[in-house]
Amino acid sequence: MPYTVTRQIQWPEGTPVVEVSSGGIDYTNPDALGKKYQGEFETFDDPREAATTAIAICKAWRLDSKKKAKVGHGATGGMTMSFDTCTFKDLLAWADKTYEGLPKCDRCGDLLPKEYYTVQELYDEKFCREYCAEQAYTEAFPLEEEEAPA
Repeated sequence: MPYTVTRQIQWPEGTPVVEVSSGGIDYTNPDALGKKYQGEFETFDDPREAATTAIAICKAWRLDSKKKAKVGHGATGGMTMSFDTCTFKDLLAWADKTYEGLPKCDRCGDLLPKEYYTVQELYDEKFCREYCAEQAYTEAFPLEEEEAPA
């Protein structure tokens, strides 16, 4: 699942929040402020990267504007809604827990992209890239010495 980072002024309280939205750019709250800091409006596959980016943006925003900006995470489901705010530590803990539950490559352990690779002979195994699929196949079905090319 993609995660997008935006800055928001939450309505009606007026709380400045750097949000990590689950679901990508189409699932962020609609009143995002214009891009000012590195990482805003970027979409990350890894929630840990999104969280560390959100924290960096929040710190910079605090310095630039003297606002008491906070961080938050959530999923709008395509609607408009305020995200509950949390501490930096809580955001990182959420990101770690979320990352652990994401599907990973059966060979190298990297995150699986939306479109992953499979090998018919290896049934339910999923791979992040063609290289991992080929290596897994080679390991599962090694060539006999007389079959190996000279």
